[in-house]
Amino acid sequence: MRIGLLGGSFDPPHEGHVYISLAALKGLQLDAVWWLVSPQNPLKSTKPMPLDRRMALCRDMVDHPKILISDIETEMGTSITYDSIRKIKNHYPTTDFVWISGMDNALGLHRWHFWKELLAEICMVHLTRNPARSLVKSCPYRMYARQKHVFIDKGGAMPLTPGTTYWMMQKKMVNISSTEIRSGQRKATKKAVLVAS
Repeated sequence: MRIGLLGGSFDPPHEGHVYISLAALKGLQLDAVWWLVSPQNPLKSTKPMPLDRRMALCRDMVDHPKILISDIETEMGTSITYDSIRKIKNHYPTTDFVWISGMDNALGLHRWHFWKELLAEICMVHLTRNPARSLVKSCPYRMYARQKHVFIDKGGAMPLTPGTTYWMMQKKMVNISSTEIRSGQRKATKKAVLVAS
């Protein structure tokens, strides 16, 4: 089995999550993508909306038999990606995994807990669009000499080998983030309060 893992708070989930999941499914010929809905991002101090609400929003958004919504990190008692990956790999020793993300996570990966150890545990794929190659080339963790970096414009059953990062170029991307959505909701709430008063 070839499984993609898309981890995050999904606070809230949006079309961008679906888009990169489908692109990775097709581009890397994956059997499934698991959305790992995190109980709490260890790098964020703000609390997300309740987990059960985020899980329900994810299930409402996804209508694809190969995208599965999971709160496995809660079950395992993990919040750091490196710990989660190790436990998942121990539980599924014959499965090849790849970590899926957009450019935002790629640019901040060097701030994650145990990021070098994480790179040694799991293959990475970051989806971005041209002309982002200059942004990719300046990505901080590309300076890490032990990691192999491969640009791919056309997909295929690439080997999902730990220590490898694929930069998958897309013709288009969905330009949206959970932070922007939350910010818009806050602005709308403030506006409603002002109108009501």
